[in-house]
Amino acid sequence: MTEDDHRATRVRWRLVTPLLAVGLVLADGGGSSSSSTTTGAHASAPTSSGGSSTELQTFGGTIKAAENATFQAVYTSTSSSGGTQTITLEQSPPKRAFTTTDSSGSVSTLLTTGSATYACTTDPGGTPTCTSMSSSTGAGARSSLIGIYNGSTALAAIEGWQTVVAAHVSGVPLTFTDTTIAGQPVRCANWRYQGSSATYCVTDTGALTEVVTTDGSASASGSGFELTSFTTAPPASDFAVPAGATVVTIPTGA
Repeated sequence: MTEDDHRATRVRWRLVTPLLAVGLVLADGGGSSSSSTTTGAHASAPTSSGGSSTELQTFGGTIKAAENATFQAVYTSTSSSGGTQTITLEQSPPKRAFTTTDSSGSVSTLLTTGSATYACTTDPGGTPTCTSMSSSTGAGARSSLIGIYNGSTALAAIEGWQTVVAAHVSGVPLTFTDTTIAGQPVRCANWRYQGSSATYCVTDTGALTEVVTTDGSASASGSGFELTSFTTAPPASDFAVPAGATVVTIPTGA
């Protein structure tokens, strides 16, 4: 085995792990490992160009800049079994809201008001219930699932791509495409490596508009999500506990 082969094997694990995380979490209800697919919302045929490590660094910098951006992004994820979920990511730092709506209409929201964090649930026709969370518990919840949508997982994957491209490992196609998704002009990084593939698309402010990944197994279908609507002016009410909600406070140390 050549040094390039050894290097490629080491990097593969750094690359594939974040790709698999998308498929595992986007399955029905977020608790199954079944893969998911996305519906299309492209308004124009993409134009392509080759990619380099420098371009990847710029692309990653754009995603990172979205940490401080204000926006509301609504995504659709469709599982291989036909179930769908609507995902809404909203930011007005330090306020943030992450909401999932399943096919039954049940709504779950992880909400940071700027001074407190709550986990809220609302069943169809029911009254919202919100449970206060400690800052450490809230941060843990945000970093796992929300990281897939706010760009943290994408950045981890792109760092792996940069390592491979910079090492000049052969047989690693990387291209960039410019297209439109949900009315937003976007730039996409497209990658294939040892049977795995991934596409990450972002707006010029770094918000993710599409993620599609495969892990290279013969039975696997693509997994990911796609933007359906976007605004830079999310409603202020989305960053507050819902009116009429029952609020449960967990005692410190419980």
